[in-house]
Amino acid sequence: MFTRKNRKTPAGAGEASGEKTLKKEKTKSRKKKKIIIISLVIVVLAAAMILPGLLGGGEAPPQVSVGTVEKMDLEQVVSVNGIISGSQSAEVVSSLNYEIISILVAEGDLVKKDQILAVLDGEALQDEYRKASKALEESRFNYEASKRLYEEGAISQADYIRAKNAYENDRITVDSFDISEKTNIKSPISGTVTRVNVNLGRYANDTEDNKPMFVIEDLEQLKMDVKISEYDISKIKVGQTVTITADVLGKESVEGKVSRISPTGELKDITSKEMVIPVQIDVDKKESRLIAGVTAKAKILIEDRTQVMTVPIDAVLEDPETGESFVLVVEEDTIKKVIFSPGIEGDFYLEVLSGSLAEGDQVVLNPTFDLTDGMKVIVLPLQ
Repeated sequence: MFTRKNRKTPAGAGEASGEKTLKKEKTKSRKKKKIIIISLVIVVLAAAMILPGLLGGGEAPPQVSVGTVEKMDLEQVVSVNGIISGSQSAEVVSSLNYEIISILVAEGDLVKKDQILAVLDGEALQDEYRKASKALEESRFNYEASKRLYEEGAISQADYIRAKNAYENDRITVDSFDISEKTNIKSPISGTVTRVNVNLGRYANDTEDNKPMFVIEDLEQLKMDVKISEYDISKIKVGQTVTITADVLGKESVEGKVSRISPTGELKDITSKEMVIPVQIDVDKKESRLIAGVTAKAKILIEDRTQVMTVPIDAVLEDPETGESFVLVVEEDTIKKVIFSPGIEGDFYLEVLSGSLAEGDQVVLNPTFDLTDGMKVIVLPLQ
């Protein structure tokens, strides 16, 4: 019979085995904690995604700025810049490039029509006149002799006509030699001398950048020449009131009226396809400081209204399918689409002709088509 002998455990072996068991239990414990934490994170994330849906929410409502429906006086204007100038302007030049021997006016002088502005040296013209007069004497002698010979049948009709034409041409040349008229440079209009571009001792056409000798303007009556876009010209009519401002006037303004509308248009500039139409505005200068040659701004009054319902222009959208104008009214925190009929347009507000809008209604500013009827929004505080 065989029996199993009891084995002796080596010293320290039990302690090592216990330590190993303890380490395994600690490792398992840490793994369980990690699993629990990860599970909690997943649950929280799931709740974050599911809970808003269960509560009927979703993404946070969009934030909007609002304006107010108001009653006010409203003006529709067309604003445009232009240059102030005299109602009449003349650039004085000479057809004769002779030396200037006298300048009789200075810038700022008032002159009458046909007043002499400068005198040219007429000596060269006198020489030409003497030559022309001598040629006339010779052609007259030939003409008279040819006439007698033709009447006697001594020369042909062609020779006679040739002598007659030469005489008549020379006579016209001499008659055109009005030396005083050509050497005295006169003003074609009454007005103010605004530019003198000549100097004594120089020739009539020897001016800087080929400018005219003199510029004369009627500054008693000013005008403003502007160019109106083809998109606005249908609104412009002769007689409309204009308010004119300029830096030279400071906070003051002057009135004017549309006096002329050109029957034809022209290109705005060489890089644009837009057409513009020249329009003249007569300025009521009165006792203002407005002067010719400055840039000014004109506001042409098209139409005005007193105490009408308006909405901010920045609040208005147009339906691309129907062409209807509408705004988005905010009632508490909900958007309501309101269609209305627009009237005249001011700088910042648009008239409401009809529609269910009331004074004090809040409307979304700068709306987009992403905002729809019935949508919840958060209204930003007014700044």
